[in-house]
Amino acid sequence: MIFDAPTKASADAISRSIYQYAKKLETNYSFFSEVSELYLLNHRKTNRLMVSDELAGLLAIAAFYYEKTSSAFDIAYAGTMYDCLQTASLKEYQQTKEALLPYATFSHIHLDGNNVEFSNKHTQLDLGGFVKEYAVDQAILRLKQLNIPSALVDFGGDVAAYGNHAGAQWCIGIQDPKQNENNLMHINLDNGAVCTSGHSKNFYMIEETQISHILSQEQSTYKQVSILAPSALDAGVWATSLLIHPFLNVPSHLKIISSVKVEKV
Repeated sequence: MIFDAPTKASADAISRSIYQYAKKLETNYSFFSEVSELYLLNHRKTNRLMVSDELAGLLAIAAFYYEKTSSAFDIAYAGTMYDCLQTASLKEYQQTKEALLPYATFSHIHLDGNNVEFSNKHTQLDLGGFVKEYAVDQAILRLKQLNIPSALVDFGGDVAAYGNHAGAQWCIGIQDPKQNENNLMHINLDNGAVCTSGHSKNFYMIEETQISHILSQEQSTYKQVSILAPSALDAGVWATSLLIHPFLNVPSHLKIISSVKVEKV
């Protein structure tokens, strides 16, 4: 995170506040932490629960993108199918996938304000696909509210910025998935966000087969997609969605700035 502040003390206080909020999001909505609200939701004793205002808002956002991406962005698919990645063999992986597939869709969830109802006990949710981007947008909002004239926020490669840096637009590099030390391109950014989604960095190995952390029913056409959008949420969700369904119609307010196709064997 880069921004100008009147004093070092104020810069430290702002940075600490934003960091603490981001860590709070990570703690509250971790798929793995037994104390997170999301974990309790996934390991429910009943299929009808009341959630916090913030989680209800995040689930409403997920429902919005589920519809807008024609179900490509589905936090229930990623969450429910996680057990597949813990299998010891490809045969077990396929068997587990087939058993869980009927439950791996957001259509099994009904939202009514703070009430969340599941149609079965198997469907689980994973917010990892967009909470980081949400945190980026919240950081930008906080900085603007504090009258910081320009800033860049980078949480693990999800970047948003406004204003300028040293009299020029912020310059963002898009990493080459084939050669991590190189960039495919650079883009100037003065008010918006750039997010990149891909298969090359995060994956699981089952036997000798590489399984992407981005789970989907189809074989991806793209190895990596980068999106320019007004918000990190928009950029991140649509970059991931295009990896899953490459022929989606992208809204006019977004721009695909880079895409790398999977190499044919």
